[in-house]
Amino acid sequence: MVFLDVFGEVPDPRDLTAQHPLPEILFVALAAVLCGATHCTEMELFARSRLDLLRQFIPLERGAPSHDTFSRVLAALDPVALNEAFMRFMAAFSEQARIDAPKGQVAVDGKSLRRAYAKGLSHMPPLVVTVFGCETFMSLAQTVAQKGGEVQAAIAALELLSLKGL
Repeated sequence: MVFLDVFGEVPDPRDLTAQHPLPEILFVALAAVLCGATHCTEMELFARSRLDLLRQFIPLERGAPSHDTFSRVLAALDPVALNEAFMRFMAAFSEQARIDAPKGQVAVDGKSLRRAYAKGLSHMPPLVVTVFGCETFMSLAQTVAQKGGEVQAAIAALELLSLKGL
C-alpha cells in the first residue's frame, strides 16, 4: 500500500516500547479527519467504531490507538518530515487517480491560528498560508509563517508549487 510505504519513512519520535506502528496511527488519523474528526478523542472513537473496516487496510494488531497515543504522537512528529511524506503521498494519489495538474488562477490566503501559540506568546499566533486552485477549490500548498511573516510564507508556498511543476 502506498500510504504505509510513504509514511513509513517519517521518523518515529517514540522509543522501542511503542505499541502501534507510526504509519498505522497516521492512517487512522487521516481517515478520521477526512470523516470529520476534529480532535484526538474523536480519532479514537472513529478507530474503535470502525476497527473491522480499518483492518481491511492496515493490521491494527493491538486494536485502536487511544486518544492519548494520538495526542503524544502527533505532538512529537517532525512537521517538515510529515509534510514531505504527505506531499509524496498526494503526488502518488493524484497519479493513480489520474488527476491532472490544476490550471488557471490560484488564490493565496493567510490565517492566524487561534489558540495555537506557545504560552506567553498570545500576541504572536502562528500564521498559515494556503494556496488554492480557483477552479478545483483544492489546496495546492500550505506553509506556516516563520520569521519574515505572512509574505515570506506566501512566497515559500508558491515556490513549493513551482517545484512540483504547477
